Amino acid sequence: MNERRWFWIVMGAAALLRVIYMLDYRAHGVYWDSMLLDAQIYDEWAQRIAGGDWLGGSDVFTLPPLYPYFLGVIYTLAGRSIPLIYILQAVMGLCNVALVWSIGRKVFPGRTPLIAAGMSVLYGSFMFMETKLLATTLALTLGLSLMRLLLSARERQSDVLWGVCGLLLGVTALARPETLLFGPLAAWWIWRVAANKAIAVALFAVCVALGVVPCAARNFAVSGDWSLSNLISSQAGITFYQSNNDRAGGLYVYLAREGFSGSPAVQAEEERSIAEKELKLPAGSMQRSEVTRYWMVRGFDWILSHPGRYLLLELQKLWRFAGSYEYSTEYIIYVERELVRSLWLAPLPFAVIAILAAAGMLAQRRRGFNDAALLLVLFVAANLAAVLLFYVSSRYRMPSAPYLILFAASGASLILDRLRSPLASDRTGGWVALAAVVIIAVPLHALKDDSHLIQEANAHYNMGNAHYNKKRHEAAVAEYERAVAGDRSNWRAWFNRGNALRTLGRNQEAIDSFREVLRRNKEMTAARRQIQELGGQP
Repeated sequence: MNERRWFWIVMGAAALLRVIYMLDYRAHGVYWDSMLLDAQIYDEWAQRIAGGDWLGGSDVFTLPPLYPYFLGVIYTLAGRSIPLIYILQAVMGLCNVALVWSIGRKVFPGRTPLIAAGMSVLYGSFMFMETKLLATTLALTLGLSLMRLLLSARERQSDVLWGVCGLLLGVTALARPETLLFGPLAAWWIWRVAANKAIAVALFAVCVALGVVPCAARNFAVSGDWSLSNLISSQAGITFYQSNNDRAGGLYVYLAREGFSGSPAVQAEEERSIAEKELKLPAGSMQRSEVTRYWMVRGFDWILSHPGRYLLLELQKLWRFAGSYEYSTEYIIYVERELVRSLWLAPLPFAVIAILAAAGMLAQRRRGFNDAALLLVLFVAANLAAVLLFYVSSRYRMPSAPYLILFAASGASLILDRLRSPLASDRTGGWVALAAVVIIAVPLHALKDDSHLIQEANAHYNMGNAHYNKKRHEAAVAEYERAVAGDRSNWRAWFNRGNALRTLGRNQEAIDSFREVLRRNKEMTAARRQIQELGGQP
């Protein structure tokens, strides 16, 4: 059977898997028709765009704008249909599998591209994120398209294509600003491979700027704040500080002590008001760039005053990056997989990808990286740099996953070739390599600390809220109880549990829950009032 026929079999399997998952998610998923945090902001923003607010408000964008405008166009043309968005993103997911195969054919020989396509189907986080109103899948498709186009430009030595690559990188940055970190590395790579080096790099750089300029010009025009920190969105400062402070552990940190509520809808105003209070400035006097600079400086101050801890923190981020656990700030695949069992059909752990990718890269290094393989390494390096600057989460490291999968497929193909070799020494080497992969992958796969309990507890809290909003109060209570079992300090979960229990008429249990709120937050007067209304004593 030829390669293309196998490719279509893989694509058919990918499509079937997505149909099964979509039907299962519709029947059992809590978030099929509801969303939270960034997804909710994107949805509301898109509805305003579809309602005629194409300028997007009167302040600097707090989140990257491409995805809400993508949603806004769909809402304008077809109405607000969340299932339609899921279907479109599933189609993007299929395109991503095809792009992995296509890029693989430009870089690796033999069976490697097909193995990579199959591994892409089996890595469940790709499919999982396709049913979330987040920019992840769109950014992944744009990033893979950029890589495929860069490889085509190298083959054709077309100055026009170099410019199109730059434009596509700029547009991708409007969905994922960290992509700009890849820009200098891509320019260096173009200088290596282009026939007309100066012209190619200049066209690429100018077109990157052209991709970003409309957003930057809009931000500058509405705010009057002419700063490079306002190019795309204004979250860099606070995200940097969230990643580099006394409580940082390489993951998202909820800054309750600083005065943040945890709601992304009001975070921008909280950033400003907290900064103004600390600097003793009048309310509303700081521009967005000044707020960004304030939080960025706080992060750098912590790094400079704790160099040893910062080094350990970076090592911790690197270790988490390579592990299997899919950390998140919003949706967690492990929690949803309890209800949507079809997610088990794509069980490939990230640690296996990471270890096989390391084996593939080592093999490439011995042979000497060709320019195409080097491009993939540069993209992974740029994504890793973004994670090390900020923090680890499943969707932050996901841009690296397709290219690591390609190297992993190369490593797997090499081991298979050794195991099937007629030479005994090659077969022995193949078994040794396979044993090394297993020995390293097992502890890396098992790697996690108590922080995963907090994240999963928060996911149960969010699921409880989704059930509560749909008036499924029994289900809400069950989720809140799992939330407080994993994180007993979460007074919000105790409070919402009390509300749900009160709605169900379980008043004594509700009083006990509200008392737990007061043990953790004595200033929560709403809990005290609820107890009194139920006839209890705080």
